[in-house]
Amino acid sequence: MMLAFSSLSDAHFHLVYSAPLKQFSVPYYAVTCAHDKDEFEAQKKLISAYDCRKDCMILNSFGMHPQMPLIGNADFMEDLLREKQIQAIGEAGFDLFTKELKADIARQEQAWRIQTALAAQYKVPLVVHCRKGMDRIFRDSKILCTIPAVIFHSFPGSSADARSLLRHGINAYFSFGKPVLKGDKSAISCIREFGTERILMETDAPYQTLKGESSTGADEIMRVYETAFMLQRKQKSAEEFSSQIFANFKSAYGIE
Repeated sequence: MMLAFSSLSDAHFHLVYSAPLKQFSVPYYAVTCAHDKDEFEAQKKLISAYDCRKDCMILNSFGMHPQMPLIGNADFMEDLLREKQIQAIGEAGFDLFTKELKADIARQEQAWRIQTALAAQYKVPLVVHCRKGMDRIFRDSKILCTIPAVIFHSFPGSSADARSLLRHGINAYFSFGKPVLKGDKSAISCIREFGTERILMETDAPYQTLKGESSTGADEIMRVYETAFMLQRKQKSAEEFSSQIFANFKSAYGIE
């Protein structure tokens, strides 16, 4: 039986590389991230094509991804911020998952410093990608406290890490995607402990796949919602659950 969610929001995906978006029967809000100039221009055109849809809003984000920290795009990013062409910065962060990525830590650090400073200066949310680098996030909690909201895409930490980030004064939100479908223990623990407090849903389409899948569609946000809803310990109705996730999304991304 299909659960009756009142709205759907995808805190993080990649519009340019995803299949055409499905028309949902409820309000649908999403944030799409681009990481080079050509991708951003293509993303902007695609967003304008969806603007005519009723109850549909797609926000623009641009970042220097830690897997390819293109430092040369810093001025371009600031131009986008100055012209209010983007509503968030990201993905930004650290990825130390492989030997090759660890070898590029100097550029990752430089890109991180630039993006956190710009997010603080222009008062926009920061979308964080972090693998094996949570210690660096805590290290920089002081500047993260000056950013309106910090959205941890596919949050890799524990519920204790999440609580600690909040205790440090960071206005943090924790986003979860398809790993909850395959029983990721850390993600499940966070959802169960937080309930609907401070959590967001995402697809990371087309990249966040399960075993045997070649890609993920943005329309799979419904599967993420259904699984997360069932994981709650103190279960609200599907409508209440989705309403709170929607409120979290709007708060995190500064939507009135």
